[in-house]
Formats: sequence, structure tokens, C-alpha cells
Amino acid sequence: MKTRRIIFQLILIIVNSSFIFGQQVTTLGMGNTKNINVSSSSTATNGQNTLSSIGFLPNQVAASRFLSQATFGSTYTEIQKVATQGIEKWLNDQLEMPNSFKLETYVQSLHQSIVDSLNIKNGVNTYNLNNVFLSNWHFDATWFQGCMTAPDLLRWRVAFALSEIFVTSRVSAFDGNPYALASYYDMLMDNSFGNYRTLIDKITYHPTMGVYLTFLNNHATDNVKQIYPDENYAREIMQLFSIGLYKLNIDGSEQKDVNGNSIPTYNNDDIANLAKVFTGLSWGDGDYLGISSKNYWSYTKRLKFYGLDSSDAKRNPWKTTPRIVDGHERGTKVFLNSTVDPSASRTAMQGEQDIQDALNIIFNHPNVGPFIARRLIQRLVTSNPSPAYIQRIATIFNNNGSGVRGDLKAVIKGILLDPDARNCCGDGTEAVGMLREPFIRYINLVKGLNLQAQGGIYRNAMARVYDKTEQRPLSSNSVFNFFSPDYRPNGVLKDAGKVGPEFQLLSSQTLTGYFNALNDWLINDYTVEYYGLFNNETYKSEQNAKFDLTGDYVLTRNDRIPQLLDKYNLILANGQLSAESLKIIGDAVKSMPYAEDINGVPTTNEASRRVKMTIFLIMTSPDYLISK
Repeated sequence: MKTRRIIFQLILIIVNSSFIFGQQVTTLGMGNTKNINVSSSSTATNGQNTLSSIGFLPNQVAASRFLSQATFGSTYTEIQKVATQGIEKWLNDQLEMPNSFKLETYVQSLHQSIVDSLNIKNGVNTYNLNNVFLSNWHFDATWFQGCMTAPDLLRWRVAFALSEIFVTSRVSAFDGNPYALASYYDMLMDNSFGNYRTLIDKITYHPTMGVYLTFLNNHATDNVKQIYPDENYAREIMQLFSIGLYKLNIDGSEQKDVNGNSIPTYNNDDIANLAKVFTGLSWGDGDYLGISSKNYWSYTKRLKFYGLDSSDAKRNPWKTTPRIVDGHERGTKVFLNSTVDPSASRTAMQGEQDIQDALNIIFNHPNVGPFIARRLIQRLVTSNPSPAYIQRIATIFNNNGSGVRGDLKAVIKGILLDPDARNCCGDGTEAVGMLREPFIRYINLVKGLNLQAQGGIYRNAMARVYDKTEQRPLSSNSVFNFFSPDYRPNGVLKDAGKVGPEFQLLSSQTLTGYFNALNDWLINDYTVEYYGLFNNETYKSEQNAKFDLTGDYVLTRNDRIPQLLDKYNLILANGQLSAESLKIIGDAVKSMPYAEDINGVPTTNEASRRVKMTIFLIMTSPDYLISK
């Protein structure tokens, strides 16, 4: 009961002590270089870097904090590596790494292994990829395998951020198809450090998005059949994927009209005209517009363009005069004050150029830079980026320094090296940091504690993770993500006009669910959910990953508890635990039973409980839950 009271006391202050507010304080260094010129033995630029902190090799706390923004979580070894070589060197190395893990390939390998195993058990080759069915959990096991083994840590973190901006979800018509999920996630992984223009092209032509936002098999207007273009994707590509609802200044602030009202970026006519552009796209393995998907793999092929709708001829070959109409809508389409095919001279078969022109119009809209800058900063660094921070990143989006617009590699690097990201204290005028997403807390745990599977196979369905935290990759209930980027929780944040997106997931149910799940993952050693690939599969204990905390048992003696706290404060909380929190947790752990054998070695049961309770209390403290 004593431990429960301590936990409850820690939880009570989460919302009210979530972010830092205060008077503006000007400090020499820490990014404050206004009106200061620095000379050095090399160049003035290098001198300025010293003031901005970029020129310093980080200490372990700074390295841990950086890695909490750039990765899903890090071991003590990775923290030491960054502290030794420096943030920018680590970042450059990561940005140059290729995508090392293809989810679609791994799903296919799981699929094939099921077929092979069933045929061996059956003794006859009656099973094949077409008659052995998969489920969503095969994608989850694949995602977890890649997350735990891939060396391109930054790419995995950025792709997850992109998946929460360019949302598709299994809560859709492709529920139960892991190929649809894997192929889409591969596309995000492949383009995490590419160009935004290429990314929105890949998204537009991906069948998973085509089905999710219902523009696949979108026909031109047909008044005879009363068919009209579906407007779903046309609306969401503008609202959620590129420019937002209102015109923005480069610093992300909304432009106002003469009456002080926000200025809409688009209206219903813009949506209707853009919807006409996205007509004529169907399955990449089909042969006419309107065809249904053939199989799992239909979701892995780029959409095909059909200028003409010849479905009547394909479906009814006996007809002497089959009805062939336009599949793509011809004529001019005006949206965002720009015109696609202004001379209305393109035939329906040339309509694919309409799509490319429309994507160019969206790509070059002045809102895209600040819109994407804010979304990515929110997902990686802080819920309330300063206008200056947004402007600096939007400027990089507009021009990477070499005249290239939309360079996501430059944008990600700018976000993570920006003084606002590297300055842990803020300037006292903003709400600093963010509430850690529930799913990321789970990944923090398994990455930070270096979860190990003997055979290198990490099989995890992550069903309990989703049940207790309401998060899991590609599992949002809607295209609006798990939470809104503009959500304002009641309390000090709302009163201050600030947002706290992740707080939209915070409730008594999800908070207690997280604590109960953490108890299972850590205390009860039920960290992963091992599911069989097929009924009656032989259990493979080496794939049931576990933590090995025995190396910490020597730190469980009362006089060494501060060292144990320091270790996991660094690994999990980035050194952010206050002296008060450390004392509360330390006192609670010291009150637990402890024993040593005749050689002075801590006994296993007591030492294990002390280590696990230390980690549990750190991960349920406000200092951990709020990442600053």
C-alpha cells in the first residue's frame, strides 16, 4: 500500500506540472547569440557554434535527451557512443544509412514459413501462399522485429512520425491484410529522408491509401449512371497532408483578414475540382477501372492509371457495342487559385499529367513548409514549437541551401540540431516538451533495457500494448491520427493557449492501463506476446524475448541505490528526474526486502524486485512521462 500511495502522489501532479512556464530569462550561450559576435582561432562560425552549443560534444545526459528525440529509445552503450562522437556525427551517419529492413519481405518470409511448416506437418504439399491466410498480427510481429534489429534507428523513428501525419489504418477495408500495412510502411521508410514531393506522389499512388481514403476506382462524372468523383482524398491531402485549413505565415502563425479572421486555404469548390483530378486510378495488377483487388499482393503494387473506363467491355465481352466512357475527368480544374489543364486540351488518356500538375501545385503552396515543419517538430521534439523554430525549419524546407525544396533529410537534421531542440531549458516563454506517447513508452522500455531474444527473432503481437495504451503502428481509429496536433487539454496548457496533442489519449483508463501493462511487461516478465504463426505450431522459447537485469543486482544494496537510479534516470528519463522524485523513488526501493548470501552477493529474488521497481517507478513518474 505504501508503494501505491507514492505512485498516486507522483501521478497527481502530471497535468499541472507538465510543462515549464515562467518569465523570460536571457542567458549567455544556450542558443542566445543575439547581438553577440564571436571570433576564434579557426573561424567566426565555429565560435558561434560554441555559444549555440552545437560546437560541444554532448555529455551523457545531453546525448540521452537527443536520442530520445531521434530514436525510439537507447541503451547505455548507444548513449556513450553519442556522447563520445558527438550528435552531428551520429546524425550524419544515420541519415546516410539505407533502409535495412523491408517489412513486406519479412511478412512474405513469415507467410512462406507457415506454408512450408504446414506442408511438412501434413506430409503433402497442399498448402501455398494463396490458401494460407494471414492476419494483422503478422504485420505487428514484422514491425517489432524490424524495430528491435534494424541499425537505422533514426529512420524508424521518423517513419513512425510520418505514419502519424500521413495516416492509414487497419481500421478499414483492408483489415486483416498485413501486406497492405507492410507495403505502406515500407514506402514511408524508403522516403523518410527523401523529398516531400516524391513522398506525396508515392502516397497518392499507393493502393493502401487509395482504399483508405476511397479514391481508388474513382470515376469521372457520369450523369447517366449518376457517378461523381469521390472527394475524400482531395480534402484530406490538403487538410492533413500538406497545407491545413488556414493560410499560414512562414513561422506557422495564421494569417488574418482585415477583420482579424483566419483565412481559409481552400473551399468546397477547391475540393470538388481536385477530386476530379484523382479519377482513373485503379489496382496495379488489374486490367480495367472498377476492378476489385485480386489478392493480398494487390496492395503492394503502384496504382495504375486508366484514362478510359472500359469496364463494360471487360465484364461483358459478348456485347457488340460495349459502353466505353471517360475514366478520368477531362477539362480544366481550378483549385488553390491555380489551374490544371487550363486549355482543356488533354484527352482522358493524358489525364495522368493532371495528377502530377495538381501535386506540384500542392507541393509549391507556401503553407507546406510551416505546416510540415510544425507537424514533424511536434512528433519529434516539442508540442509547442516557437514561431522562430518553425520558421527556421520551414525555411530549410523551402530551400535546403542548395536550391532544393522539400528535402526531408535537411528538414530532419534541422529539427534535431536546432537550438530549441538542443536547449533543454527553454527560454521561459514556451511550454517545453511533450507527453510521451503511450506506445513510445513501451518501445522506450524494450529498447532501453535491451530486450533480448536468443535466436535474434522477436515475435510480438503487441495486442496487449494496444489494448492498454490505445496505440500501435497503423492502428488509428481515423485519418485524424490517435490525437489532434491542436488538442488543448483542460488546465494550465489550455489557459496559456498551448496544445498538448498526446493528452488526448490520457484518461484514467489509459493511465491505469499503462501502469497495469507496465507491471506485466516488467514486473511479471510478460514483455512480448508470443503468438503461434499457425495452429499447433511448436513453441520456440528462444523467440520469447526477455530482459536480463542480473548485471544490475550489485546496485541494489541500499548504499548503491543512487547509482541504480542514476543509470535508469539516464537511459529512460534522459536525466530529467528531479531531486524530489529521486528521493521518493529511492526511499520506496530501500523500504523493500533485501538480502545477501554468505559471500555478500544480493539474493536473486530481492535484487530482481528492487531493480524492476526502480524502473517501474521511474517510468510512472511525471519527470519521465513528460519529455523535455
